[in-house]
Amino acid sequence: MRFWPSRNRTPVSLFHRQSFLALRLACALTASVILLVLSHGEPAGSPLSVFATRLGTVIEQPVAATVSAIASIGPTFTGHEVLEERIQILEHRLLRLRARLTRDRSLVFENQRLKALLGRARTLKQAYRVVHVLRVDLNPYRQELLVGAGPALTLNPGEAVVDARGLVGQIVSTTHHTARVLLITDPGQMVPVEVAATGLMTFTVGTGSPARLRLPFISNQPTGIRPGQLLISSGLGGHYPHGFPVAVVTRVEARPDRSFAYVTARPLAALSEDRELLVLIGPAGHPPPHSPAR
Repeated sequence: MRFWPSRNRTPVSLFHRQSFLALRLACALTASVILLVLSHGEPAGSPLSVFATRLGTVIEQPVAATVSAIASIGPTFTGHEVLEERIQILEHRLLRLRARLTRDRSLVFENQRLKALLGRARTLKQAYRVVHVLRVDLNPYRQELLVGAGPALTLNPGEAVVDARGLVGQIVSTTHHTARVLLITDPGQMVPVEVAATGLMTFTVGTGSPARLRLPFISNQPTGIRPGQLLISSGLGGHYPHGFPVAVVTRVEARPDRSFAYVTARPLAALSEDRELLVLIGPAGHPPPHSPAR
């Protein structure tokens, strides 16, 4: 039987039970008083005294049991309420701990990103500046980032942007507080690269997908290029530093009916996950490879 339909009001069944027990107790006490009055002044061995003694013994047991039950019910339900309060307190504490754990995990991931970015910065042989990603635009026709570096933004169009893993893109325009970065995956972006294992020089072209680049100028004749090989920036044209990781070859398919083979690569930079980037500060005046009108 359920005696607790609600937390905020006394159950009706419990109220009736306590009233019944109180009534029984009152009757037992009344009967005890009557027997004491009747047996007062009677000899110890008289029939009335013997009857009163036996009846008192019979009444004493249920009365004692009733009193014990009432005494135990109170602490039981009081303890139940205390337990409910403690459970609520523990639930709130658990929620706070979970929120703190989530925040701590995000801080751990951010710390790992910053450490990796700092490690990349230590390998650079030129000046750089850390910028924060403000907006990511990865639609198929425009692959770009908006970055900010505070009120004193000293960036110039044509400067290369990298992250801890590889080449990200190039600044194409700036304002007083922000800069627009054209990603290497933009359909109009071409990056001079070379195959690190063979020295073969070519270009990558953006596909509008943050996970794929094309190498449209690879001959159908054997060139030594194969999946898994690393592509680095060749430095041709002076737009990007030489030897910086760009992508990894993912597919090489000869097409006899075409002039060039079908070759794709996966960018190494985390283009959709970066929160901080490095801008390589170089001589101004280098125009970006392609700055389409928007």
